[in-house]
Amino acid sequence: MKVKCISNKSDSLSTKAGYPINYQCESLIIGATFNVYSIGHWDNYMFYLLKVDHQDPDLNLDPVWFPYEWFEVIDQKIPNSWYFNFIGEPNSEQISTILGYKEIAFNFDHHVGLMEREKYHLDLFYKRKAEIDN
Repeated sequence: MKVKCISNKSDSLSTKAGYPINYQCESLIIGATFNVYSIGHWDNYMFYLLKVDHQDPDLNLDPVWFPYEWFEVIDQKIPNSWYFNFIGEPNSEQISTILGYKEIAFNFDHHVGLMEREKYHLDLFYKRKAEIDN
């Protein structure tokens, strides 16, 4: 699945996205395209897990969950290797559904490890990213 960035400012998001007023994500370049590595829902709001490569090393990010409203889908095909998991009733503190590679879908510790930038989990993400990108 591929998406194209159409905005990087919080004023284009619903309040459910949880971003502060007047926020701008400088790492996202309007018009840039990205492979999606997972799709998750928190409190009935959808996010895409993306890897942003930016020319400025300070803006080059490890995987991050971005609000879907900043993107348009340009290729709807999802990888055959993806899994779906219903984790629980929606609330703002827990992910409720997730679609993505096996470890992100079924291992909540992997999701947390990615967000905390733990080496083991980042290495695993980059392994799955390479598989999905090819």
